[in-house]
Amino acid sequence: MRFSSVATAGLALAASSTPCTLAFSPASIKPHHVASSTRLHVQVEAPTKKLPKIEQLKINSDYLRDPLKDQLQTEEIGISKDAYQIMKYHGSYQQNNREKKGPKDYQFMLRLKQPAGELPPELYRLLDDLSANMGQGDLRATTRQCFQMHGILKGNLKTVISSIMNIGSSTVGACGDVSRNVMTTPAPFDTPAYNFAREYSKVFAELFRPMSPAFSEIWLDGEKAASIETWAKEGAHHNVD
Repeated sequence: MRFSSVATAGLALAASSTPCTLAFSPASIKPHHVASSTRLHVQVEAPTKKLPKIEQLKINSDYLRDPLKDQLQTEEIGISKDAYQIMKYHGSYQQNNREKKGPKDYQFMLRLKQPAGELPPELYRLLDDLSANMGQGDLRATTRQCFQMHGILKGNLKTVISSIMNIGSSTVGACGDVSRNVMTTPAPFDTPAYNFAREYSKVFAELFRPMSPAFSEIWLDGEKAASIETWAKEGAHHNVD
């Protein structure tokens, strides 16, 4: 008996550890003295997998808008668990001030996207001011070559994030299960190899950036930022989009 290529593939799947359903339906079976073969048609049904909760939440979020957009408008000092998960893709974690006893005292940590670890002087001055006026008064350098601000209240998030976006930086995609930052050596050598590494860290950062109008809608009221990200500007000639 000869099997068709489809049947052979189906039998191979059946012999593997992957669970599947096989439906056999013999076609025209002719007498043995006729110079023909029996064809075995195999239909393979792949097992259905249930999406992880976070993946379903992304699908339901309308491109990382919901339920964060509505939650930011409430009088509560924090946001819901689902909004918190979406907030990660906007570059922030909701945290509780453990030093205070009693009811939850929610604050937000904000992490910047800084490809190649570069920090223009005007951005540092802005972060220093924002941290002093709307944070807990310090900046934290991370092992991913970027800065974090802590202690930001929910009511100040929009001011802080829009200020960062308008000066040519961003927090987009700095948290969550995405490419949070693209790192490279911090050595400031002016050689072709080091310049190439710095340049392409910015190109890849732009390539991996979550693409959604939700960021400008929520933090800039739908307006364009006063300045695009410095790394996007420097790598514009690569036409990443």
